Amino acid sequence: MRLFLFFTIFISIIFSSCKKEEIPTSIEPLQVQETYQSIRKILEINCVDCHIVSGSASFLDLTSYINIKTYLDGNNTFIDRLSSEDEFYRMPPNGNLSEEEKNRLINWVNTGYSE
Repeated sequence: MRLFLFFTIFISIIFSSCKKEEIPTSIEPLQVQETYQSIRKILEINCVDCHIVSGSASFLDLTSYINIKTYLDGNNTFIDRLSSEDEFYRMPPNGNLSEEEKNRLINWVNTGYSE
């Protein structure tokens, strides 16, 4: 009887002292890998009017991935110009890019500007 009582108390102590603790884990939002195909529309709407062979900024043709990649592979100022507050330096000059569009373009450049 003592042995049974001992085991009962022992088991009770073990089970009552065990707690399941939740370990908080932060869930980071899934970041989408931007590609040229996913940001092309932003460039077409905001950049290509001037950055085309017959445009006012024809020195930098942004109408194809190859042209953009060539520019980005060189000594580019793409991110600086997107982020600038200087109306004479920033692109587009009218500043019509939303923060989301700027962030998507910057993310695309920073992650290797894949096609």
